[in-house]
Amino acid sequence: MKKGLIKLPRNRVRRNYLGGAGIDALHGETVCVDNNMPEEWVGSMVEATNPGMEVIPHEGLIAIETENGKEFLRDIVDRERAYYLGESIHKDGSWQLSFLLKILDSAMRLHVQAHPSTKFANEVMGKPYGKLECYFILGARDGIDPYIRLGFQHAPTKEEWKHIVEVQDKEKMDGCFEKIPVKPGEVWYIPGGMPHAIGEGITMLEIMEPSDLVVRCEFEREGIIVPEEGRFMGRGLDFCLDIFDYKEYSKEDIIEKCRITPTVLEKREGFERLRLVDEKLTPCFFVEKLKVDGQAEISHNHMFTLGVVCSGSCVMKAGEEEIRLKRGDSFVIAAAVESYEIATDEGTELGIVYPGKDMES
Repeated sequence: MKKGLIKLPRNRVRRNYLGGAGIDALHGETVCVDNNMPEEWVGSMVEATNPGMEVIPHEGLIAIETENGKEFLRDIVDRERAYYLGESIHKDGSWQLSFLLKILDSAMRLHVQAHPSTKFANEVMGKPYGKLECYFILGARDGIDPYIRLGFQHAPTKEEWKHIVEVQDKEKMDGCFEKIPVKPGEVWYIPGGMPHAIGEGITMLEIMEPSDLVVRCEFEREGIIVPEEGRFMGRGLDFCLDIFDYKEYSKEDIIEKCRITPTVLEKREGFERLRLVDEKLTPCFFVEKLKVDGQAEISHNHMFTLGVVCSGSCVMKAGEEEIRLKRGDSFVIAAAVESYEIATDEGTELGIVYPGKDMES
């Protein structure tokens, strides 16, 4: 049975770092625990890759309870493509959702890494997507001054970087970076090829191209070791060296280049809609923030849409359908929905993500 609104179950995924207590807190849990499942993949149609860990079949794919039992969301969508995807289908009738949305929480600074750009993934690796990322910072743990590493503030040459990575010279690796401060509510853009690492104690929405391509330059953090098969995408260090952006960026350069200023798209009685990420950064997805105070009717854009309640609680209605949502909950809006209503007593903010022009090609 087709549904215009779907409230999604939680979908925690293992990674090779510790975190997750912030996700528990976002959901309002009384006991918040860090473990090796520091990410929640929202509405995911992408399988996780966890080299060195025991294989869990279809890890990362979200499954939903239906009248026929549990089914993967991707199969539900595939059966009713026109209803859920609208015009976001390739000309040959195939489709792939052009983004992956996560809730991420870090208890430790993540390993230094980089992802191939779309151009590199397409032209060199023969892959449809690289892994451009965007961060929407939701919060930070008490006592933490949140930061990220982003780009080289003291850039090595390619040969110097190769040596640093090969011998795992942590002191020299650390010396390539300065802390870039971040704050809740900010939005950041992580270009493909730019080395980066999320600092400890941050909870965020992370939106990316739908791949799990990653080059990990730091093999050990706080006792957590990245296995050999999880370091260089199976290609070797020499191949991966061409992925990196070796340009030197000051902290001010990075803030100007990578911190996004939201723009107001629509402001009416009861709600405000802001654009956080648009086609100037990526053809793969758009990101918006919806702020509702009271009751509002929102015109839908006829795209498959995923969302997360970042604060507050609300009731969402479309026709005869109704779902109740609280902070931390996630949801789907089908492309066929013309409009939907949101009612809230306390005010609510929602992070909204939908495909860009990439899926229309």
